[in-house]
Amino acid sequence: MDINFLGHAAVRIKTDIDILIDPFISQNPLCSKSPDEFSPDIILLTHGHGDHIGDTVSIALRTNTTVYAMAELSRWLARQDVKIHGFNTGGSFIIGKTNISVVEAVHSSSCPDGSYGGLACGFIIQFNGKTLYHSGDTSLFAGMSLIGEKYNIDVAMLPIGGNYTMDSVDAFRAVSLLLPDVCIPMHFNTFPAVMCNPDEFETLLSNSNTKYKLMQPGDTYSV
Repeated sequence: MDINFLGHAAVRIKTDIDILIDPFISQNPLCSKSPDEFSPDIILLTHGHGDHIGDTVSIALRTNTTVYAMAELSRWLARQDVKIHGFNTGGSFIIGKTNISVVEAVHSSSCPDGSYGGLACGFIIQFNGKTLYHSGDTSLFAGMSLIGEKYNIDVAMLPIGGNYTMDSVDAFRAVSLLLPDVCIPMHFNTFPAVMCNPDEFETLLSNSNTKYKLMQPGDTYSV
């Protein structure tokens, strides 16, 4: 499994399929890529806020890619003529040899027109014996202990920027519940409201059994 970090919470995952999560690309000040460079097999959306839905519609229409999103958000996408697969928390689906499960996140969501976007969510992606947890935007919540108990997480991607999500302290507490082998911080230093020093998170993780992996936009980590 190859994890290509695009900045903020946007990630490209390569298993036996090509997955884009939250493709905030053209307006992402941390991302030097163009949306035209991507032709994914599927797009996964954690929720409908602009810094996550990003370039979803333009990519999906150009490539005829199916977008997997919460039921309410998927209905908005369908009105944009996008191919959709609606889901809800607790759902799962297998594409090729990749298993994707939808887990809860504690965060709000709305569609680009301001209408209700359903719940926010995170994803568990399993391929070839490896497990990635992309939490999406979330606060710390007790259910992370169940996620950690149910899944043997190799890599967790967690927000640390605060204000809209967990900060480094709460992300560290999340790690103690999830028990991943490696943690990659995300959703920080994209714009003023989420500025932080990621070294603080690294220092906290040094007191745990979880390895810290800071990824710059464009970096790829393989597991």
